[in-house]
Amino acid sequence: MGDESDLHGTIRTVMKRAEMLDRLAREPTSKRDLRDDLDVSRSTVYKAVRELEEYELVAQDGNEVRLSLFGELVFENYRSFVETTDDVDRQQALLSDLPAGAPVTTDLLVGADCVRAEPFAPDRPLNYIEDRIREAEYVGGFAPIAVRRYVELFHEQLTDGGLTAEVVFEESVVNHLWTDYGERFRQSVETDRYSLWTTDRSLPFGLVLAEGDREEVVVVVYDEGKPVGAIANDTPGALDWGRAVFEQYKEEATQVDGDAS
Repeated sequence: MGDESDLHGTIRTVMKRAEMLDRLAREPTSKRDLRDDLDVSRSTVYKAVRELEEYELVAQDGNEVRLSLFGELVFENYRSFVETTDDVDRQQALLSDLPAGAPVTTDLLVGADCVRAEPFAPDRPLNYIEDRIREAEYVGGFAPIAVRRYVELFHEQLTDGGLTAEVVFEESVVNHLWTDYGERFRQSVETDRYSLWTTDRSLPFGLVLAEGDREEVVVVVYDEGKPVGAIANDTPGALDWGRAVFEQYKEEATQVDGDAS
């Protein structure tokens, strides 16, 4: 074992015999039980076991067939790859709307939920994010566009509620907020709970980190300025990814004070 042809053979065999490997991963068993459990013929079981033995994925111990240590490790990684690929595949439509090089990793996608805009419910992603903001004690993130309802929501939560927020906007968005939302935006910025940054980088998506009784990271995907969906995840890996991405953009941005208009 060890050369490229053996590697390809191992991968093909694992894919071909995944159902049998999955059964053996639970516990060693006899060929008779493999035949009954998998509902296959005796000859199929014998052929499969020979193939798996050829690549040292299983071993026979008396009447029992069991995974080798090599087989356990290879199948564990194969199963993880399949599960991760399934999570990525479920987000394919939204990923296609992100620019090449967007800092998205599988940490965001594994275990994520998708909230899609539909012709009959175009605001579904925005509604989802609004609910997270209302529940949160802290929100950090960035956005490539200004959304009127969020300007009003942040003003409400910052001035009348207990929200603390840190947000990065592109410079053109900040200028738009000062121009079009004037006094309400200023009141939000002048609270001691709202920190605002401006960046000259192009933001590839919207990011919301909501923390409180519930912690979640949400990525908002836009197509020509319209939200087409959101990817939401509350796993530790996704939260760590979200915090790291937010800190990266924040560190490269310039903080704005309430007199920056």
